[in-house]
Amino acid sequence: MPSQRYVYVIFKNGHSSFDAFEIKNPGRVVVNQQIQKLTNIDVIVRDPQDRLVSGINTFIQHTVRDNPDLDPPTVEWFALNYLSLNRHYASQFSWILNLARYSDPNTTLNFLPMSAVGDITGLDRKPLGVQPASKELINQINLLKHKEMYQRIDAVIFGCIGQSMTFAQLLQHIKIIDSPAYEYVIGHAQQILNPTYVLS
Repeated sequence: MPSQRYVYVIFKNGHSSFDAFEIKNPGRVVVNQQIQKLTNIDVIVRDPQDRLVSGINTFIQHTVRDNPDLDPPTVEWFALNYLSLNRHYASQFSWILNLARYSDPNTTLNFLPMSAVGDITGLDRKPLGVQPASKELINQINLLKHKEMYQRIDAVIFGCIGQSMTFAQLLQHIKIIDSPAYEYVIGHAQQILNPTYVLS
């Protein structure tokens, strides 16, 4: 990876590959206030439904593995009913919003497909010990309605692959493409948080 290339790594969007790449090629990790100095950041995005299934499945299996006394159906129930419970399946928009808290308003975000993970790292790692989601779990996730608006926002972001824009331009793009989802997710957040440049 070129020394001046910075990738914002979202969980379930190649995170395991970038972790392995960092171990083999120790480099500089830029955090929080340091991010404000960057003018360009690559953001790898994934099909929202594919990512949601993978994220919930990983969370359930990791939680049961690490806490064997927990009841697996209860863990699954919490995962399906509290869809911001874990960063493995928190929306990609929420991850990008967190990035915008620390980046300069003029920073350009370059949206890349999942295939870029291999192009950048030369790796295609999967989370260790995670089995594919069962058809039953996939069907339950596909029936979820309370995540719909967040998934619609992520679908707009997924459609930005190959494009570059600031966070403010991304917000405007979301508003144009899917105004109801924008008002539901971002409009409500503005009312709660009061206007900031991040959500303006």
